[in-house]
Amino acid sequence: MAEAFRGMPCRRVGDSGLFVSTVGVGMWKWGDPLYDGSRIGDHEGFEVLDRALELGVFHWDTACSYNLGSGNSERLLGRYFEARPRSVREQVVVATKIHNPVRDEHAMSADFTPNQLGASRSYIRFAVDKCLQRLKTDYIDLLYLHQSGTDDEGNYRVPIEETWGAFDDLVSRGKVRYLAVSNHSVKQMSNVADAMEKVGKDVSRRIVAVQNRYNMLERDAIACEAGGEESDFFRAASKNGVGAIPFYPLASGLLTGRYRKRQLDSASGRILDDGTQEEFLTEANLDKIEGLAGVAEAKGISMAQLAIAWMLANEQIPSVIAGVTKMEQLEDNVKAATVELSGGELDEIGKILDA
Repeated sequence: MAEAFRGMPCRRVGDSGLFVSTVGVGMWKWGDPLYDGSRIGDHEGFEVLDRALELGVFHWDTACSYNLGSGNSERLLGRYFEARPRSVREQVVVATKIHNPVRDEHAMSADFTPNQLGASRSYIRFAVDKCLQRLKTDYIDLLYLHQSGTDDEGNYRVPIEETWGAFDDLVSRGKVRYLAVSNHSVKQMSNVADAMEKVGKDVSRRIVAVQNRYNMLERDAIACEAGGEESDFFRAASKNGVGAIPFYPLASGLLTGRYRKRQLDSASGRILDDGTQEEFLTEANLDKIEGLAGVAEAKGISMAQLAIAWMLANEQIPSVIAGVTKMEQLEDNVKAATVELSGGELDEIGKILDA
């Protein structure tokens, strides 16, 4: 029987027992817009989160260092939990990430010693305690190591057994329920699995998810290494029972249809705000957008819904955490959970993307 919450389909994360809503909320640009580079604050944010739960969206993804290392995405979420009944926190799957340093609240800049970031036992225990304080909770549902912890030559800055022994201890102490990695290649995930076999308390202690960059226009980016391929990555993740949870699923807004060939002069949004036009607004990408727009229009759905539904057609992707900073974005994304793409539509999309 398919699992659902308030009409929202749910999937297990990898081979674990953790369920998430197939559409989630990405909280990268949440915090204090007055000084940390975020795009949504407490007032509008609380309304979006309330509505998310009404719609069955209970997978909320943040990180300790979002918004220029301010920690304010976690702080906003903590204030939300503090203002709501305990039952709300118990419904939500909170995912966060550690590795990068975090400034004190309201500090505009900070210097950090090598012990105030990274993947050492000392920093991991310190960072998680700080996450719990900011989130105003006593446990994290899904904790990611945000970076691989390697240098430019691929060497680990900290012994990998120390890193994952510390993560395992967090599970034993009840501070974390499930473990995951972000920005990891197949080889790096394999190294983590080998380390957990040495230091984990039992066979259930392993990584259950990987969060890498992935979307219709950047399919091989999920491999997180030069020359890596989408198919090889998913094959390895499946073999190891690891669910893939993509970030940048809408290609910084390009897959929302906001940027069309004939409308670039009047376009606005994150790509232009961030100055990433050369990366995203290429001739090849804009041609693909025109083709995908035709598929979406024929099906009577938005382009964002098409992009999310395309990802969810892959059973190895338990949830898509598109960034949301406006209520209408949430409402639109949620509709993708019930969009089913036929074999013919998937073939047509594949031809557009391979052109």
